[in-house]
Amino acid sequence: MKEYYKTTEVARMFDVSSMAIINWIRTGKISTYQTAGGNYRIKSEDLIKFAKERNRIIPEELKDEPRKYRILIVDDEKNAIESVKLVLDDIGFELEIETASDGFEAGIKAMSFKPDLVILDALMPGANGHRVVYLIKNTEELENIKILVLTGHPEEGEKMLKMGADKLIIKASKETDVNEFREKICSLLGVKYWKFISGAVN
Repeated sequence: MKEYYKTTEVARMFDVSSMAIINWIRTGKISTYQTAGGNYRIKSEDLIKFAKERNRIIPEELKDEPRKYRILIVDDEKNAIESVKLVLDDIGFELEIETASDGFEAGIKAMSFKPDLVILDALMPGANGHRVVYLIKNTEELENIKILVLTGHPEEGEKMLKMGADKLIIKASKETDVNEFREKICSLLGVKYWKFISGAVN
């Protein structure tokens, strides 16, 4: 359990909009403080108090140490990896993130890191994304790892789905919708999806 939570995290916990959280803060239902940048932060003890006073179920995140989901990002382009990290930032639950720049490194980290989800580029030098999918889905101790293919080549993505990848995101020529990306990530992790303010990933 963390000491402080962001409004987006609290909104997901109580299954309400971020505006509802802001209204609760403004009407004094939840105690809070503001950062130097003007953002609200809410203490875990104040959230527990709020839930008890209003006969709400105390969210799992506030009972014990919440689970940290492990995500492995595999792409040979550093900028692409950073863009994916931006999508994952402030997603509303705890993550452990590892990266790999090619399929060979991805195979090694899949074995050692044991991610819950691999976000995978299709075409890379050396051992490409196809080989990573084959390795994961044909190795007993890895076969439950979910795979989200992120590619600008739809035909390659479709091939990887047939090989066992779980979901596909096509890198649009202009922008990839952040909400769609986050929704698929949450779906694969089995986490309730709460729609964030729309944005895009280049």
